[in-house]
Amino acid sequence: MNLRLQELVFAGASRITDLSPALGARVLDSVLRPAFGSRTLSTILRRRNRQVMRRVRRFRRFLVIPDIHIGDAVMTQSSVTAFRDFFPDAEIDYVVNRAAAPIIEGNPDATRVMPLFSAGLFPSTEDLTALREIIRNGDYDLCIGFSPFMEEQALVQRGQPFLNFVTHGATLIRNEASTAAVNHFSYQGFHFLRELLSTVARPNRDTPFQGVRTTYRDEAVAQALGFMAEVRLIPGAPVIMMNPDGASRFTVMPFETQAVLLERLAQDTSPDTTILLGAGHTLAGLGGRLRDVIPLQLRSKLHIIPPSLPLEAYAALIDAADVFLTGDTGPMHIAAARRYSRSGNHQFRNRTAVLSWFGATPSRMSGYDSHQPGYLPANQDAPSWCYVAGSPCRNITCVNKMFKTCRTVRCFERVDVNALVTLVVSHIGHRAAP
Repeated sequence: MNLRLQELVFAGASRITDLSPALGARVLDSVLRPAFGSRTLSTILRRRNRQVMRRVRRFRRFLVIPDIHIGDAVMTQSSVTAFRDFFPDAEIDYVVNRAAAPIIEGNPDATRVMPLFSAGLFPSTEDLTALREIIRNGDYDLCIGFSPFMEEQALVQRGQPFLNFVTHGATLIRNEASTAAVNHFSYQGFHFLRELLSTVARPNRDTPFQGVRTTYRDEAVAQALGFMAEVRLIPGAPVIMMNPDGASRFTVMPFETQAVLLERLAQDTSPDTTILLGAGHTLAGLGGRLRDVIPLQLRSKLHIIPPSLPLEAYAALIDAADVFLTGDTGPMHIAAARRYSRSGNHQFRNRTAVLSWFGATPSRMSGYDSHQPGYLPANQDAPSWCYVAGSPCRNITCVNKMFKTCRTVRCFERVDVNALVTLVVSHIGHRAAP
């Protein structure tokens, strides 16, 4: 679906739910789910992808193109692994968001990590021009793209084998009707590519999906440790880290609700608990505004993570947290990934529980939960939970939060703060028990 058509479809869907939230959502689901999630459509698109595979003449150079955001760079590493499973000696290049590159470099399955995409909701003209040059000069035998915002015909020359993960969309939509399959983008991307590669080759290693990773330089670890010393974290005492920010207004929990949640966390945890609060990047200053409405006697527990702290150091800092709270945005995927030291000089705990809250976006497609069927657990030695807020108008078109234009945001109309606080306090208490 080209970009202009996407704009029209999702803007139209937004108007429908603006006029009648609950009825509009039911109508959209009843019409669009059967059409875009049909087995017939899946079969047609699978046949098209197998035709692409038959055009591949060599299997020595591959390019993986995730969507442009930080979280996508983390999640889509699973496809790099899928290529490496089949072709251990191939060159596998991975084009990623520039800010995410430092925590992706060091992935043993990627030959080259190529920082390209700039910050923004959509690929810029400069991004697309640079990507076209990479593809045309790279002599790639096969490329795979994951962004719904990049049109294939604008990237590759005629005859260039190119797989588009968007063609797997019908399967993803149909999976939402059943919890029989894990429906996470990372898990599905891994199996989507493996299934197609198996039509032309046998795997060299046949290990199951094991989640994704992030890798850290010693400098980033040192910066994280420096911040921990600055705020005087008490060794062995509970640490909560909260990311109040988000990439879209449809995934950010309302300010008033986050304020109540933060106050309850400060009030209901032990006196030696530290709460590290993100400053906010998309919503600059959000952390400080939240702290300022917390009762004065509780503020000593709160420490704002400065926006000047590089993303790589912020990501390394997550390892100090017993629980990481976040909406559906890049730091959620960073927190859920397994952490490794690039030099081997640092041993990460990898025991951060991840509690994520979801408004518009489908929680099974991008969230982490180690208890509910059909979900992917975080790649940590700790539990993960997805909390889905009550919304009268949630429907299948909410999957594309970037093109939604709802006038009224109803994604977090009902949030059970007590349930969220209970999960955190219970986990911390369990972790501290002898």
